[in-house]
Amino acid sequence: MSASAPVPAPQPARLAKSSGAAPDLRASDEERDRVAAILADALATGRLAPEEHAERLEAVYASRTVGELAPITRDLPEPATEPAPAAHLDAAPVKAVFSKIRRGGQWPVPPRTEVRSTFGAAVIDLRHAVFTRREVVIDARSFCGKIEVLVPDNARVYDTGTALFGKRSLPGGKGAQDEEGPVIRINGRSVLGHLRVVRGGFKQYWRDFRDAWKSGA
Repeated sequence: MSASAPVPAPQPARLAKSSGAAPDLRASDEERDRVAAILADALATGRLAPEEHAERLEAVYASRTVGELAPITRDLPEPATEPAPAAHLDAAPVKAVFSKIRRGGQWPVPPRTEVRSTFGAAVIDLRHAVFTRREVVIDARSFCGKIEVLVPDNARVYDTGTALFGKRSLPGGKGAQDEEGPVIRINGRSVLGHLRVVRGGFKQYWRDFRDAWKSGA
């Protein structure tokens, strides 16, 4: 956590009280998602800056007990009702039809993102995105189009998609990975199209592009 946006010191808080759980009990995935939903709402309403939201979200998924989760939202308003799964402003499908579209920057990644490319090019840049869950799914489908997914250095990438007279190349799917990094699962089908995964910053992007160009990928 940065000094400018400290997480309040651990103490018995409303999460433990509302769930009836003792602070030293192990936290469940549902409890982590509940806290992540509160953070997502705080990001959407401007109570948290993107940088602080990312820091707190990292703390959520690193928390092992209910007591560690509780102080993360102690200085945020308590919702009147049980928070629902976070709504994502960028949850709409990404569609490139005879055009090029790019989604990037510090955008909150929904659990599932649909990407469609028909005679176009779609770029999904996750390098600076805010992961609201540890694992996300990219449903990438192309017809005579190209889809490019840029992933963070510490991401784990799994592609279970298929291709028909097309390509699914993952030069960036391998490389440096971190057990604590996000898991990105890519599925879908490439028909006369191309799916490409690139890892890291501009230098790595250029190396992947150069290697792919030399190999004809």
